[in-house]
Amino acid sequence: MSSRPTNNPSFTHRIRTGCGWLYVTVCPGDYKEVFFKLGKTGGCPAAFLQALAMTFSLAWRAGVELDSIVNNLQSIQCPNPNWYEGIQVLSCADGIAHVLKSYCEEK
Repeated sequence: MSSRPTNNPSFTHRIRTGCGWLYVTVCPGDYKEVFFKLGKTGGCPAAFLQALAMTFSLAWRAGVELDSIVNNLQSIQCPNPNWYEGIQVLSCADGIAHVLKSYCEEK
């Protein structure tokens, strides 16, 4: 089994959404993979987030820029928005966009 190179650090950030805490993990470098997980387990939202993360990762590895993916997720609304650290999080997808936008600005 191969180990993750130390020059490709991953990070996890959590953001509060209307569905609860959402954890966004980004693995840059050769892996180009993301993981999304709600604080609560199971259910349709968790399955949707797993499918979204797999699709997102596939697009990223295929050469789609993170900024482009983030722009498509921004401002998607659900019926249960929430506030987190002074920003309105309109949905889980919008929360993912906020976290990844910050990641893109930092790198």
